Amino acid sequence: MAQDAGPQTPPRPGPSAGDRSPALHKVEDQGHDTIVRVGQVDRIWSDFYHHALTAPWRTFFYCSLLVYVGVNLLFALLYMADSQGIKGADPHSFADFFFFSVQTLSTVGYGGMVPVSRTANLIATVEVLGGMMINALATGLIFARFSRPRARVMFSDKALILSENGQLHLDIRIANCRRSPILSVDVEFALARLIHTPSGRVVRQFDPLTLQQSHVPVLRFACTPTHVIDARSPLDGLTEKDLAAEEAEIIVSLTGTDEASGQTVFARSAYGFDRMLYNHRFVDIINAGPDGRITVDYTRFDQTESPLDENAEVAEYLADQPD
Repeated sequence: MAQDAGPQTPPRPGPSAGDRSPALHKVEDQGHDTIVRVGQVDRIWSDFYHHALTAPWRTFFYCSLLVYVGVNLLFALLYMADSQGIKGADPHSFADFFFFSVQTLSTVGYGGMVPVSRTANLIATVEVLGGMMINALATGLIFARFSRPRARVMFSDKALILSENGQLHLDIRIANCRRSPILSVDVEFALARLIHTPSGRVVRQFDPLTLQQSHVPVLRFACTPTHVIDARSPLDGLTEKDLAAEEAEIIVSLTGTDEASGQTVFARSAYGFDRMLYNHRFVDIINAGPDGRITVDYTRFDQTESPLDENAEVAEYLADQPD
């Protein structure tokens, strides 16, 4: 990839020309919560299970609490309509009817309050049936949320473009944060950019970036997938200004199998060209001690070094040595 004269870190892409949105290149980097979908109504009841699985834990907890309290309030009002139908409950105490509803919904049945009228028994029957369905649904949702496969994978804060041995390449470091390894890992890089078609339309195009090693049998600690920028690379010949004008970004996706659970896990990240660092490489984070134990220093995960600085230090060290 050709570089323009000037600073090594490319400027942030500004608003583009025409009818292009200035934030389109941030779709993968920031997620899809900021996207406004016109003509598509997202009704929660049409895809309730997906919404319940993907909602944040705080939202899930408060919505569940609201539904639980609301259902019990509704049944407490129904029981209160037949105030003499519950033996052991104060006819004028709404709290008694509310807590009787809680006991009935959960099928606890302490025995201190029991339905005696036909109306109260009918309401209790409906509530018990509904309570079993609600409990089954809540149990399944909570289990699914806890058991949903997730990869605890770190992606480096910066993507590096470095020339070594006369060869330009793109590096991104990936690390497994769990103790159990990820098996049969497949990594993909893609260049996403906005392209003007001959008809004048603007489309988002994805060009795969071939990696030197796209398949890793076992990801125990960290790896650094590398894309060589040569004549076959979609990045060949493009300058920083070209990529900024096309609002380009590098999309990284990882797929593998968690050894502990046997489930397929996924992870992804994206790098706009404001997150590129030139003529740097990642520092080592894996060291072997004298006792044979391996140390992985994740505090240095995002740290980089310049080969030019390293060569200068080596030259300075050699110059200080006696002949």
